[in-house]
Amino acid sequence: MSRQMKNAPVYFTIAQVRFNPILSLSTFIPGIQEDFRKHGFTDFKKAVAMTFSFGSLASGQQENQLPPPQPLERYIFADLAYTKIFHLEHGALSFQSTRYEVFEAFVGDLMKGLEILNKMVGGLSFVERVGLRYLDAVMPKAGETLNQYLIPEAMGLYGKLKGRTKHAFLETMSESTDGSVISRAVIQEGQIGVPPDLQLNELRLSKPFATFSGVHAILDTDAFHVERVPFELGEIEKRLGSLHARINEAFRALVTQHALDAWN
Repeated sequence: MSRQMKNAPVYFTIAQVRFNPILSLSTFIPGIQEDFRKHGFTDFKKAVAMTFSFGSLASGQQENQLPPPQPLERYIFADLAYTKIFHLEHGALSFQSTRYEVFEAFVGDLMKGLEILNKMVGGLSFVERVGLRYLDAVMPKAGETLNQYLIPEAMGLYGKLKGRTKHAFLETMSESTDGSVISRAVIQEGQIGVPPDLQLNELRLSKPFATFSGVHAILDTDAFHVERVPFELGEIEKRLGSLHARINEAFRALVTQHALDAWN
């Protein structure tokens, strides 16, 4: 089992599994909701968003016309404290948390959600994408600076130009047989938040992340594997373990030994 850091910098984690579309998903929701409730996800909501599909034009439609919007249903299952939340769509299940302890506990919650879904719909057929993403907030202690926590490459030109630096950004992408990893480091000033492509929705950040304001860095590590394979819970869990190892490798490549000592 992974060892939990005493002052771990991770403040937001998300995992997602994409599978074969279930167009009749709404008919299974009552049973799915009941099982989620029994496992501590007592809050339930349904959300509908309008999306556009640009894949092809309908018969008679002009090229300069937008295709008609299509409703996208999403079912949300959250714990009472709103620190853990599932988002279920017709072809994907994602699990988000702002109360991360160790990887085994986090992935255990996701696997329970997949197990419930698989049972209720009578068996999923295939998986085509597995993803795992971690956000870590590097918040120097009083009297310390960010360059004590991050390697020089991650600092970029922060503090080296005239005037007040608004932000600094580093991004690296790597690919291997285990999957792809995109590692980002963003230095900025203000409150802790999430990147524009993510949403906290009603999730609540834990202390000290919710109350911090000042110069900090966000380490955003996104790992994913794209391949259509038969749906097997054990194989999905193994894939998530491999992605977690890649994320851990990227995280440790960005931070200093001083940072690891401070968080441990």
